[in-house]
Amino acid sequence: MEPWDVTIVGGGILGTSFAYWLANRYDGRIAVLEKESQVAMHTSRRNTGVVHRPFYLDPVGRKVFARSAQTAYGMWKVFAAERGLPWLPVGTFEVAVRPDQVSRLEKYRDWGLANGMGEDELALLTAEDVRRLEPNVRSHGAIWSKTDTAVDYQVFTQALREDAERAGAKFLLGSNVESVTALDDHLEIRLALETASDRVYVDSRERIRVRANQSHEALRTRFLINAAGGHSIDIAHALGVGLEYTDLHFRGEYWEVGPEWHYLCGRNIYTVPRHPELPFLDPHWIVRADGRREIGPNAVPVPGPYTYHGFFDDPAEAVKKLLERPVGNKLAALFNPDFMMLATEEWASSISKRAMAKRVQEFLPALRMKYLTRPGTAGVRAQVVDPHGNFVKEAIEIPGPHSFHVVNYNSPGATGSPAYTAWIVNLLANAGHLDHLKAKAARPDGLWDFDTVCAAIEAPTGTA
Repeated sequence: MEPWDVTIVGGGILGTSFAYWLANRYDGRIAVLEKESQVAMHTSRRNTGVVHRPFYLDPVGRKVFARSAQTAYGMWKVFAAERGLPWLPVGTFEVAVRPDQVSRLEKYRDWGLANGMGEDELALLTAEDVRRLEPNVRSHGAIWSKTDTAVDYQVFTQALREDAERAGAKFLLGSNVESVTALDDHLEIRLALETASDRVYVDSRERIRVRANQSHEALRTRFLINAAGGHSIDIAHALGVGLEYTDLHFRGEYWEVGPEWHYLCGRNIYTVPRHPELPFLDPHWIVRADGRREIGPNAVPVPGPYTYHGFFDDPAEAVKKLLERPVGNKLAALFNPDFMMLATEEWASSISKRAMAKRVQEFLPALRMKYLTRPGTAGVRAQVVDPHGNFVKEAIEIPGPHSFHVVNYNSPGATGSPAYTAWIVNLLANAGHLDHLKAKAARPDGLWDFDTVCAAIEAPTGTA
């Protein structure tokens, strides 16, 4: 078979966004390999479902993510209106639960404005202001991001897939990448192919069991974009790049609050993180696009990107993950006393509903354990660890043989994905990696302008 011109590994919101831009700008054979029977079955639908405004992102240290989030807010708003998708402006209070955190709120306001948010979108609140607006919330003050919005990112991704397919992209579902090999002028990808009957949904929360009857085939591609989420570091390693990094997986668990207690709070409530350098989100209260309320998450170490229940299915799997090279990165992380202390707390809040409720009571004292009616959404974050045992905050972009790899693409990744991928496609084009594709003479009409998006991200700091 003729090689694909570009193959994207991963049909989440990141990979689908790549497919959208490439298919809209170029003629060529563009494929997306997705292991599931539908797009956005994992991280892209198991996040908080918030379009985050970039008030908490350093405009210098995290410029690309901040600009991507700021630019994509308007993109998603237009997209939702055009496609008739859920768009629920909820707003977020990020509250200080200790007096020494109040100064952080002031910094957040400065960051939000530097990242392009309007004066009317942000407000610093005193403890009394918070109590007046949300009577059940206790704090030493908050920053109010008024335009944070609840959405359904899986539905967004499905709609974006339809746009990408109309422009010419092909989505090869049920295609699980087993190996990638670099040859002279292309890559060979070995796939395990699964039919719909091979994948069994045990319950409504998709505890997935895969049967053994799989077929295999290989395909060739001239260029690969690795957007594989929890498996992205493995694919990078298979092509000999990013070998200085490893990753650890953390499951974030939520509890649903019964409808009769939704009145406790009408906005998202986050808290200023105690240890922003670690991959632990202090628990928060979330308003979902469908009106549900959830509290969480914790960050439970698990052996793989799809361990949504329990601690491991196979003890050997956990040992294999711990011994995965480079082992030194993980060992260095384990010698961090803050990490070990917080990891212990995270385990406790996974085992005990009472422990989870107690953490949220720090800012919502009216919450009672009996209000938590059933487990909510659980998702797994793949967190990259550097050779010094530090958890890397930013996405890492790594060129490889006939390939480009995006690893560590975490929050607010779903928010910024349509802007971030435009910026990456522009980088790849400027570097000559897409020269084998032919630019479309007449680009399909779309809701988003590529050049405007890229310019917004590239603008000098201070001109947002």
